[in-house]
Amino acid sequence: MHITTVILTGGKSRRMGRDKGELPVGESTLLERMIDRWMGVFDAVAVSAGEGGRTLPAEVPALLDRHPGAGPMAGLEAALAELETDAVFLTAVDMPFGDAALARWMAERMGQADVCTIRRGDGRPEPLFALYRKSCLPVITRSLEEGRRSFVQGLFPFVAVEQIGEEELAAFDLERSLFNANSPEEWERARPLLEP
Repeated sequence: MHITTVILTGGKSRRMGRDKGELPVGESTLLERMIDRWMGVFDAVAVSAGEGGRTLPAEVPALLDRHPGAGPMAGLEAALAELETDAVFLTAVDMPFGDAALARWMAERMGQADVCTIRRGDGRPEPLFALYRKSCLPVITRSLEEGRRSFVQGLFPFVAVEQIGEEELAAFDLERSLFNANSPEEWERARPLLEP
């Protein structure tokens, strides 16, 4: 199965107050660091840039939303529609500690499901560290056209989802892997761990 890692960026960043992809990490940016982190994990890397363009390495395509302003599911729609790939591993630019070994393990565990995601301890699925097959595309497009932007309401009920419970993932540091730097305070906690 050919898998492309897609890094979501280009969101509104209301809580951070600035473009998260442009946050400085040493001599580079968070987005550049994320591209380096995921390069070579699967078959390719692409960036979901929302509505705006990005300066990216030549081998990393920038994907623009077909439903501007519709959030992460619109980024996934663009990736599944535009990329020549069987599946997408979706992660967010503000999840800087994502574990490549965990992502690969999930890809093996996916089987014939349309989606493979982690079920958190409170029962919520984690849609932004997950795998999605091309078969999800028609459902996503229909949901976005009908105004349903949530993975939980607009996609998961209509496709086959392999949910991996946290209890099965004791070998991985999930709190670190799924850490999300949404606010300046969270970024200040994460940044020293990313600096060389």
